[in-house]
Amino acid sequence: MNQSVTIKGTKSGIILVLDPGVAFEELREDIKNHFIEASSFLGKNNMGLIIRGRKLSESEEEDVLNIIADNTQLSITCIIDEESETERLFSKSKKADDKVLPDKSEKVNVTVPTDACDNNAQVLVGNLRSGQDVSCEQNVVILGDVKPGASVTSYGSIFILGELRGNAFAGAGGDTSAIVMALKLNPLQVRIADSIAISPDSDADKGSKLRFKKKKIMSSENEPEVAYIENGHIIKALYGPSFLRQFGKK
Repeated sequence: MNQSVTIKGTKSGIILVLDPGVAFEELREDIKNHFIEASSFLGKNNMGLIIRGRKLSESEEEDVLNIIADNTQLSITCIIDEESETERLFSKSKKADDKVLPDKSEKVNVTVPTDACDNNAQVLVGNLRSGQDVSCEQNVVILGDVKPGASVTSYGSIFILGELRGNAFAGAGGDTSAIVMALKLNPLQVRIADSIAISPDSDADKGSKLRFKKKKIMSSENEPEVAYIENGHIIKALYGPSFLRQFGKK
């Protein structure tokens, strides 16, 4: 079989190696044939996908995901970008409890022991794509983006080292002190305990509009943003010294 495409299996995912010198349209049939051939030993599993050899566009990534879905029983839970800054930083930390994101068709509940410390967090690596729904009892840290149509729920706080464009529900057990933090906070909907706020651009009537507490004056584009409850309403602010001083008093 043409070696312009190679599939390697690991304990947690699939590595797809593509020849950078071959046009993607020519690779599509080879990718399909490789996954058909490998389908029997890959089985029915939830796995992450690493693509090496060339950088694919979003539409090309979607093509690859569709090929895998149509020709195997695999559920690709995320595409891990080995070149991203967050991925490089995360690799250095070597945390033992890292997990790829769950299957897009399932809601996954991750439970920690009752005697676990309050700072325990579930770490998820990769982008959360449309249709994926993650639910955890502890705090959640996501190294990647939460795309429109995806959602993440936590009984604690949610920290996204990427952009939040989907839905986030923190404090699901009623914790009004929970927060939602992201490098870019542009959610369709954010909920904390019983309070709900929606995107300023949304035409929906349910929930108040999410707005900045103060204008971003002389701020860096890389400053994280945070949503939290103040006086019964969800507001959005920069995640910096001012917020931390105020939040520490709660």
